[in-house]
Amino acid sequence: MVMGAAGAAYAQNCADIADPAARLICYDRLGAPRPKAAPPPAPAPRLPDPATVGKDQVPVPPEDRAFDPGAQHVAPNNLGLVVPPLRRVGIVPVRSGPGSSVPVVSLDATSLRPVPGDRWMLTLTLANNSARDISARVLCTFRNGNRHVGDVAVLMRDIRPGEKVATDVAGPPVTDFVDSTPCRVLSPLE
Repeated sequence: MVMGAAGAAYAQNCADIADPAARLICYDRLGAPRPKAAPPPAPAPRLPDPATVGKDQVPVPPEDRAFDPGAQHVAPNNLGLVVPPLRRVGIVPVRSGPGSSVPVVSLDATSLRPVPGDRWMLTLTLANNSARDISARVLCTFRNGNRHVGDVAVLMRDIRPGEKVATDVAGPPVTDFVDSTPCRVLSPLE
């Protein structure tokens, strides 16, 4: 069936019919494709409010609410200077020296993990790239996003030339959220 200008005008008239059933009958008579209904608008997302969200409109008590790390405000905890035992974990080539761009030591903070009911534990790995015995002093800052949670100074003693050592360092209590721990060598210079 070919619909000319009159058919198009008649289809426009079908669109003007208010009763949905009568409008569909009009389109059936024309043999014209039915217009597609617009999808219903998506409901606006509702942001939960911990003070009011709960079962049967009963608010959730504070002790049962989800932890929001962004809302944490704690006084920075200075853990002082620690001298932990070292584990020998490998060797590295001795490449640091006068005229070399290789640093005296290389530092890695390899893992940060919580010890349930206790403290955050940080594993540090340090390599002596020089040809002499060294003792390194490292400062690690425990952070929650851009907020300072605490710091600890670590003294790693008597690391032989070409030796790679590791140690575990206790940080703030796990009740304080920590998501990163940047560390830097204070001495000897990297």
